[in-house]
Amino acid sequence: RWLRRPPSCEGPPALAPPASRLARQPPGAPSAPRPARMVQEKDAVAIAVPSGDKKKDEKKKDAKKGGKDKQAELSEEDKEKKEQLELLVTRAQDPDAGVARLALETIVQELKSSTSSMTSVPKPLKFLRPHYTTLTEHFEKMPAGDLKRFFADILSVLATTMEKEGSRTSLKYRLEGTKEGITSWGHEYIRNISGGIAAEFRERTEKGGDVKELIALVNEIVPFNMKHNAEVDAIDLLCEVDRAQMIEQLCEEPSFPRVCLYLQSLANFAATQADKVLYLKIACNLYLKYKEYPNALRMALKLNDAKVVAAVFSACQDRLVQKQMAFMISRRKFSLDFEDDEELKEIASGEQLSKHFIILAKELDVLEPKLPEQIYKSHLEEKRSTAVLDSAKQNLAASFVNAFVNAGFCKDELMTVQDSKWVYKNKDMGMMSTVGSLGALLLWGIDEGLPQIDKYQWSSDSHLKAGALLAFGLVTCGVKNECDPAWALLCEQLEAEDQMMRLAAVVGLGYAYAGACREDLLENLTPMIVDTACTIECSAMAAVSLGLIFAASCNDEVAQAILQTLIERQAVEGALSGTWPHFFAVGLGLLYLGQQDACEATLAALDAITHPVGKYAKFTVESMAFANSGDVLHVQKMLHACTEHLEESEAEHQAVAVLGIGMIAMGEEIGAEMAIRSLDHILQYGELPLRRAVPVALAILHLSNPKVMVIDTLSKLSHDADQDVALGAIISMGLIGAGTNNARLAGLLRQLAAYYAKDSNALFMVRIAQGLLYMGKGLMTINPSFSDRFLIDPVAFGSLMVLAHAILHVKNTILGKSHYMLFNIVPAMRPRWLVTLDEDLKEIKVPVRVGQAVDTTGQAGRPKQITGFQTRTTPVLLNYSDRAELATEEYLPVATVLEDFVILRRNPNFKREVGD
Repeated sequence: RWLRRPPSCEGPPALAPPASRLARQPPGAPSAPRPARMVQEKDAVAIAVPSGDKKKDEKKKDAKKGGKDKQAELSEEDKEKKEQLELLVTRAQDPDAGVARLALETIVQELKSSTSSMTSVPKPLKFLRPHYTTLTEHFEKMPAGDLKRFFADILSVLATTMEKEGSRTSLKYRLEGTKEGITSWGHEYIRNISGGIAAEFRERTEKGGDVKELIALVNEIVPFNMKHNAEVDAIDLLCEVDRAQMIEQLCEEPSFPRVCLYLQSLANFAATQADKVLYLKIACNLYLKYKEYPNALRMALKLNDAKVVAAVFSACQDRLVQKQMAFMISRRKFSLDFEDDEELKEIASGEQLSKHFIILAKELDVLEPKLPEQIYKSHLEEKRSTAVLDSAKQNLAASFVNAFVNAGFCKDELMTVQDSKWVYKNKDMGMMSTVGSLGALLLWGIDEGLPQIDKYQWSSDSHLKAGALLAFGLVTCGVKNECDPAWALLCEQLEAEDQMMRLAAVVGLGYAYAGACREDLLENLTPMIVDTACTIECSAMAAVSLGLIFAASCNDEVAQAILQTLIERQAVEGALSGTWPHFFAVGLGLLYLGQQDACEATLAALDAITHPVGKYAKFTVESMAFANSGDVLHVQKMLHACTEHLEESEAEHQAVAVLGIGMIAMGEEIGAEMAIRSLDHILQYGELPLRRAVPVALAILHLSNPKVMVIDTLSKLSHDADQDVALGAIISMGLIGAGTNNARLAGLLRQLAAYYAKDSNALFMVRIAQGLLYMGKGLMTINPSFSDRFLIDPVAFGSLMVLAHAILHVKNTILGKSHYMLFNIVPAMRPRWLVTLDEDLKEIKVPVRVGQAVDTTGQAGRPKQITGFQTRTTPVLLNYSDRAELATEEYLPVATVLEDFVILRRNPNFKREVGD
């Protein structure tokens, strides 16, 4: 027993030689000397020792049997209950109707009075299960009448634990029953019936059947759910039977916030655009009914409906709330006519942005201008060579970096200093962009900005003049001024003979009036799209500018002009070849930004264009129309387009399809995660045109939101063998880190600057990315989502899409002579702040809690809105996923979402504690 272990023992036998080694030794070969113990083991006699395991197994079996017997043995009380119910089942089948009814009534009483835990079936239901078949057979034989209907009610309840999946037996018996007292059976039964009703309603409507009896049940179930804190179940049922409008009548004041929150979330997953609009309109009407006007305005802005927005303003009589809503209109850059209300006009114009931004900079002690070298931190780079490459290109990069880093601060060390000669350190178009950078430096500061730019307007050099036109457009970006300076300064240059002046005027007007939907601009810019006397670049940028001015408005006139020029140019050989014709498609897409099915007529019209640009345009329009919708079917459509293997010249539309995946999925978290996985597959298996678009798509999904996983992916791609992929990845690193000062990205970009020290193009891109990373000295964001990530700023999103398409053609745009395309980042710049104002719109400092936002949709009670918070004093900076709430009861916020400008009113019930 000691020498040979029984086979049941665990672990290998002690010191047994490996079988493979024994097998390798030839017969008769002298064996290697072995330890004495091993020799003993070989010579030992095998003694069979019975294992104790058999006894153990027998004991286990006995224990299991004993357990079953114990389960089978019921307590006296349960035995009595079981016998009583068996007797009642027999009596229920009695020929005497009186006896049967009494038995059934007793069963009902037993079922209703039995209490059950969350995990176990009520005892009466458990004991009646074996008799279910007997009772159903008896039911079939019964004559029609009240008793049979009463019997059907009971069978409906019993069927909840017995029916096969998809059989809807419980509902069948309920419809054959008395149709009364459905709510007395409790929530679980109602939930089961609701599921059956939804499936039955779908089936009957497809076959054109009658649904009246189903609706009668719905009318009984929904009010019960609404009164018993099951609003989510009620809304789901009403949506399934196309009766969502009923929510408005049934919703009461205590439950309306939860109902509205659920409807907002439901709108993201609506099957059709019509359903989405319906849910948002119901939420808007409920907010109006209970006088929560800021939330009603959020719904109206989500719907992008000027009439609904105007209705919300006219319904609100509280002046302070009106002012708060004007701030929201300004943030969304929505074009609303306030008629003669000068105060609201001024708030919505955004003119206060510059003043408050400078106050924030003073508060955080970042007012001091920064030089590009302070951003590059070249002394930390690993020096590989001391060669200076293309100094004009590096000076141009420094101009952009300087503009991005000091954007909105109205002073820097290169351009705004006395007798600045920095402009002359650049060449040709570089001079234009450098003067244009003044517009970004003086962003929002119209009054002090225009005089500083004006001097370049009278220069003899046309590049400097063109730069001044660009700067005039940028400085008024996102701000409305009643003097309308941009139009006054730029309109006459639209007729200029110098093509560069015309181009700069067109681009400048696009920046200045983005989202304004102004008809006079339509009249002046539309002819330039069609006019073949203009350069193709000028015509294409006129289309883009009109796209930005009428972003998300579905303007038919602009769409017709762009379609017309594409069809006309198609007839001329080579007129649609090259980079710029693709930007006609971008301008067309901007008109339908986020408007979903509204683009169908335009997509049909694009079928007439057989040139590859036609396909490019179709995917551009469709991806922009469904941007931020999370529409799974359109993501699949984009993925399907990526599966074809095409020649590089015919595969440009596939790059747009990759961008489309990012644009459509950016709406919600789960979709974005799934999109990242799809993009990963494209990186591994896709052709080159697809791979080039992946970094940009990743950037669209994470604008100003640097996640470690995405940083690592882009860092790998920035060393890719294909230069276009690497350049796209470098600028994408800048876009995901824009305004965040992310230390990890800063380190990686410094390494890239050393790695690409001899490649002027790549180094230029690295510098731009570094400028974006420290944009606004860390006080800004370019993420277009705001108001708790519920709304999208179409101007910011649209201008970023123009930049994304420019990156797809990077060598002919940003790295060519059209580097002014980089200024498309400026309309997306916005301080990522929370500024609290008193009733006179003066800044006040109050404590606020800032933490990670928590989704509380459908949760019971009053769950916490934020987690892991810190208490700070306003003004504060908010990251992408942050949410703020007041940490004092002295004030009440007028806005429902604490973001951007929030007006506070004093709490009339607040009493200071003694000693405060």
